[in-house]
Amino acid sequence: MQTCEAATQLRKTGRVNVGANTSVPHLASVHFKAGVADVHFEVLKFALLETIKEAVPYMWSEELKEAWSESYDHLVAAIKSEM
Repeated sequence: MQTCEAATQLRKTGRVNVGANTSVPHLASVHFKAGVADVHFEVLKFALLETIKEAVPYMWSEELKEAWSESYDHLVAAIKSEM
């Protein structure tokens, strides 16, 4: 859900504001306690992009891929900074 919100923000404003309406510290705590490592974030990113590509192939484009990728990266960076 937060990745979707981040993608919407990025598309509308050109930037992502995580923290105002999200609980990044809570997400970071959960990820830290679960032992989530960098490689896990990368695997999830790949799976997310492939899922979107398969779910809406008629909408898939390099621009959509980049928007989702950048949004995900911003969210992950915010989570990691709180870990």
